[in-house]
Formats: sequence, structure tokens, C-alpha cells
Amino acid sequence: MGKKILLGALILIFVLPNASSAAFTENSKEFQNVIKQLDMQGHAEDELSSCKVKQIYYEEVVEMLNSGMSEQEILQSYVDEYGQAALRTPATDKSGWVAWGMPFAGLAGGIAIVAAWLKKVKGKGIKDEISPQVTWESEAEKEIAEQMFEEERRKHF
Repeated sequence: MGKKILLGALILIFVLPNASSAAFTENSKEFQNVIKQLDMQGHAEDELSSCKVKQIYYEEVVEMLNSGMSEQEILQSYVDEYGQAALRTPATDKSGWVAWGMPFAGLAGGIAIVAAWLKKVKGKGIKDEISPQVTWESEAEKEIAEQMFEEERRKHF
């Protein structure tokens, strides 16, 4: 009977700590939540089997989770190391305003450039239509010019 109790105690000592300690893997929910938010220095969309950078990130995140760090602590450690570029989406606080605003600023700048160019092109078209009237020194000069224009017109049409 004593041997059975001793054997049962040994089994509990070895089995229960392993069952209670959550060993995180690449399939765990916490791991997936962290990985979804990391940009991995631009390698987030690469294939895991061929990308060394992505493999290193996966190993680091699993180690951090197994060492007891929370998801937010892991993300903050990457932000501290690489800045906001470590995340796929910029922060929503003051530091992320520039990142969120740049696409809109670029769009507004492009629209302004196109509008200025169109205004310039339209202005040139109007100026070409309003050309100064030609004044002739004599009536003979005017007739000669009209005949030349008429001959040229007939050649082309």
C-alpha cells in the first residue's frame, strides 16, 4: 500500500506541474494574437518555411510567452526596440496620428497639384483664343495675305 501511495505521489508530482503550466506553441491563441499584430520588419506576409526573419520572430514570441510575458508586454517590447514600425497598424494615440494622416495629406496634395495644373492649362487655352487683332498697313497688303492663306488652304484641303 505504501508503494502505491509513493508511486501515485511521484506521478502527481511529475504530471500535475506539466499539466498546469501552459506551454505555448505556435498554435496557441495568445501566440496567434501577438503574431497578427507584428509587422516582422516587413516579413509578415512571407512564407514561414523560407523566411529566416519570420522564423526568428516566431521563436522569440513563443519564448516570451513561455517565460510568462503577456501579449501586451511582448508587443510593447517590440515597439520599444523598433518603434511603431514593429506593428502592422500604427497606434491610435498621438504618436500614430502622423502615420494615419500621411495618406490623407498625400491625397490632398495630389488633388491640389492636379487642380493647379488644370487651372494653368485652362488659362492657356483661353489666352490662345483671345489673340490680338492683326492690323494691316495697307489694303493691298491685306489682300496679298488673304490670297496666300486661301492658296495654302486649298493645297491642304
